[in-house]
Amino acid sequence: MILAERSMVRLLVALTLGSLPFATDTASAQDSRLSSRFSQPVAGRMASLIEAAGQEGLPTEPLVLRALEGGAKNVAVERILDALGRLRGALRTAKVTLGGSATTVELTTAAAALQAGVPETRLAELHRLRGSLSVTAPLGAYLDLVARGAEPERAWTHVAALARRRAVDADFVRLKPRDIDNGPARTRASSPTIPVNP
Repeated sequence: MILAERSMVRLLVALTLGSLPFATDTASAQDSRLSSRFSQPVAGRMASLIEAAGQEGLPTEPLVLRALEGGAKNVAVERILDALGRLRGALRTAKVTLGGSATTVELTTAAAALQAGVPETRLAELHRLRGSLSVTAPLGAYLDLVARGAEPERAWTHVAALARRRAVDADFVRLKPRDIDNGPARTRASSPTIPVNP
């Protein structure tokens, strides 16, 4: 598989948790970084794809980072372009599912979840459970848990249970794989518990 899934998850979780800054989404910034890594014709093809994504209202920084990651790993150009197309599709699906008010980090994390195998229906479910709250923390926690060896179905059940209880972001950030094996999800006493319709 191009650009190994674990690598993709680590990159996007890092973006989610804010450890990698988002560069300004401008054509000049993109062209500079792409042209410094790829030949001009290749950089031009990538820039066209990325610009088209921006015209759709999609965040372009994840696409730039994916292209640069592929270049750093000496992945074949056509495979990088295929990967960019798939990521663009995932970002588009994330935007449709989460709505136009979703932030760049939410869309990036949701796209990572979709590419990691989370069904669109589950993304929609989580969005509904969170209401006006961001899905970034629960999705980021889920991706991190799975990347660290947690069983995916149990991890999702645990994260969804916390979301249903309207847990605060810190509750998701604190989750560790061992928590998934320790019974049903619980929030700390300081976390609000607001009943919502299942």
